[in-house]
Amino acid sequence: MAVHDRTELDQVDRCVRRTTSGSLMSDTKWRKVFSAIQAHPELELRQCIFKFIESPEERIGNPGAGLYVPRPWGDTSSFGSIPLRSIEWLLFPRLAEYRNERTIPARHVRQDVQGAMDILGGLGRLPLEMTERGLVVRGYIRIA
Repeated sequence: MAVHDRTELDQVDRCVRRTTSGSLMSDTKWRKVFSAIQAHPELELRQCIFKFIESPEERIGNPGAGLYVPRPWGDTSSFGSIPLRSIEWLLFPRLAEYRNERTIPARHVRQDVQGAMDILGGLGRLPLEMTERGLVVRGYIRIA
């Protein structure tokens, strides 16, 4: 089991200060987003794409997360425990793609991103953006 402490949060904070010009989301706002998605299973949002602040790669995951107030971590089934402040952005794709093996064609499933936009928009001022790919929740503004 990984140990999460102030050192890990400080490391994320240093990366944020070095690479961004502003924060748009707090740990509390991320908890609201994950809680709202989990509270509405009718949306059938089973896949999301995480972009973490310290990594150049996008990572496909599940939007389910254990949220333990007031701790600044979320316990995800895809990546284990993550500092919520490490999320640069989160994308709910219009079309989720599932791959089992390289020889089997990918399965595509539509996700109700407009329904998610409506629900998340009702939570208050969140940095939501509907793009061609889907619904994006931005955590930071990158330095140009």
